[in-house]
Amino acid sequence: MKINRPLSPHLTIYKPQLTSTFSIFHRISGAFLAIMVFFSILFLKIGDLNLTSYYLYRYAFSFTFYFHWLISSVVNFSLLALCYHMSNGIRHLLWDLGFFLELSKVYTSGIIMLFCAAFLAVSNIIRFYFS
Repeated sequence: MKINRPLSPHLTIYKPQLTSTFSIFHRISGAFLAIMVFFSILFLKIGDLNLTSYYLYRYAFSFTFYFHWLISSVVNFSLLALCYHMSNGIRHLLWDLGFFLELSKVYTSGIIMLFCAAFLAVSNIIRFYFS
C-alpha cells in the first residue's frame, strides 16, 4: 500500500524563519569552533613531538609561505564564527533573563545581533592586519 503524502513535515514545506535560521547557524558556528579548537590542539601536540626536526620546520615554513591566503581565510572565518556565536549567545542569555521575548523584539534583537557580530568581526580583522 503506497501513500502519496509525506509521513512527516519536511523542510520544503516550512518557510524559513529568522529565529530558526539564527538557531541553526548558532549550532553550526559552535560545531565549527569546536572543530577548530580540536585541530589547533592536535597541531600543537604534533608540533611538540619533535622540535629538532629540520623537515618539520621546512614543511611548516613552506606551508605558511605558499598557503598564507588559506591560513588567513580560516582565521578570518573562525573570527567571524566566534563573533556570531558570542553575540547570539549573549542574546540567548538575555532571553533566559526574560528580556526581548515579544516577537517584534525577537526580530529586532536578531538584526542588532547580526550588526554587532559583523562590527566585531570587521573591527578585529582590521586590528589584526594593521597591528
